[in-house]
Amino acid sequence: MKWGLGAIAAMTMGCGTPLALLPGMNLTTTIESVPTDAAGQGRTVIVRGTVGDRVPLIGAQVYLLQDRTGDIWVLSSDDTIQTGEQLKIRGRVEHQPISAVDGDQSQVYIQELEQLERSPQ
Repeated sequence: MKWGLGAIAAMTMGCGTPLALLPGMNLTTTIESVPTDAAGQGRTVIVRGTVGDRVPLIGAQVYLLQDRTGDIWVLSSDDTIQTGEQLKIRGRVEHQPISAVDGDQSQVYIQELEQLERSPQ
């Protein structure tokens, strides 16, 4: 039996999981749709946006990726990425719990796995 894309989309819409987060689906998701809770840990996402602030590290960097819906920090081994560049990346959602005096905090970021598209500023 063949399934049309419409049937698959209709079935997955009801489960509350964005199509871009389903295994094997190579769809771009908005930054706002990246899961920010512990349940999102380890999920692979594809996001597109503009590079904002950058923080250099030894042999890597962290950069803020922004789209019309929000922003998220991305950890990358590529230290040549520049502010203003347009990127489309595939990455793994990481959830880092942080204990603080005023309660537990957490930080969500994306570990860049692959650059799918890159356009200069």
